[in-house]
Amino acid sequence: MKKSILKRIFFIAVIAVILVYFGVMLFRGRIATDDMIDTEIATRYSYSENITTDSTIVRNESLLTYNGSKVLYYTVNDGDIVSVDSEVALVFANESDALNYNRINDISKQIEILESLNTSNSNIQTDFSAIDKQIELNLKNMITAVNTHTPSKIISSGDNLVYSINQRQIITGEVENFDEQIAKLNSELKQYQQSGGTYTDVIKTNASGYFVASADGYENVFDYDKVTELTVDDLSAEHNPQEVSEGTIGKIVSGLNWYVVCKLSADEALTLSHSNQSIYLTFPNTTCTDIPATLVALNQTSKQSDAVAVFRCNYMNTPISHLRNERVQISVNAYSGIRISKEALHDDYIEITGDDNSTVSKEKVQGVYVLHGNELEFKEVSILFAGPDFLIIDENPDPATLVSGETVKLNDEIVVKGEDLYDGKDVK
Repeated sequence: MKKSILKRIFFIAVIAVILVYFGVMLFRGRIATDDMIDTEIATRYSYSENITTDSTIVRNESLLTYNGSKVLYYTVNDGDIVSVDSEVALVFANESDALNYNRINDISKQIEILESLNTSNSNIQTDFSAIDKQIELNLKNMITAVNTHTPSKIISSGDNLVYSINQRQIITGEVENFDEQIAKLNSELKQYQQSGGTYTDVIKTNASGYFVASADGYENVFDYDKVTELTVDDLSAEHNPQEVSEGTIGKIVSGLNWYVVCKLSADEALTLSHSNQSIYLTFPNTTCTDIPATLVALNQTSKQSDAVAVFRCNYMNTPISHLRNERVQISVNAYSGIRISKEALHDDYIEITGDDNSTVSKEKVQGVYVLHGNELEFKEVSILFAGPDFLIIDENPDPATLVSGETVKLNDEIVVKGEDLYDGKDVK
């Protein structure tokens, strides 16, 4: 009997010891878990908020037509500015004459450049550095012209580059003059002149503006003079292009301004109306990027309804002159500040002290816990932008917006994960 009681007491003691052991381990684990934190370093970050939607380009366009021969040689490029009654194209009886005319022009230009160099040969100073800088400048101008898609500037900068390179040949003594080259070019020029190359008619403009050597049938779909009055219904209706007549050889885009029209949701319209920066438009499926624009109309029946946004632009080049129905990316807002993870944000109380350093009151604010050595400090934040998983914090907020007057600084070690966080907590 006594043995049975002793066994029972022994087993109870053993179980008690085991329970105490696991209890201690659990308590220690809890303490260890509470002290475990993950941190990130506060870094500067810039973010642009964009709206992407479909758009239609509206211009003041008048068609150019010609009912004769269609063998044309355009004397201006797409996007070039032309005046009323100025030449835009020459008409030829056949393709051979048009090609000869083009070649005659090219050769004549080369002769003109070389003769100019021969004439100024005696006045050229042997300053290698100056001419090298000029070559470099002309090359940069040509690259810029290519990048901005302006054919007229590509041609002029190319001519200047050739001139500078030839000029350097004379300065360095590689050639004495260009008499031999000029003689060969004159011989070639006579051959082309004897083969034809005379045009039969000249096509001139009926208006001033930008020239475009094509038409797409959408020129008169929307009334240019009433573009700022377009509604969602106007834009939602089906708009088919008109048939372009066989005699159409181009168009003139009159007026300095052209417009980008697009439909936005109520939320997008609200975001756009609160834009904090100059607006730029990018057409992702083209080479047309970062075009300066001004919002001139935001038409909606109520704040909860879809809207029509109308942007005014005045920059023009060859690719832009061909835009019509395109996806557009509207840069709406730009934010720059300190980036933190969204999970780092917490609510805590800030003590407001009086002049005698006594606590007057406490106020609940949003902020983050920053690790200083082994201790946590709660710092208030002013949020500029909230993304799906990150926040951009104002690095230099107006002191009036902060209860504490202090916020996160660059390179602060911010806690993004941890349990039982509080200001002043000792983390080992």
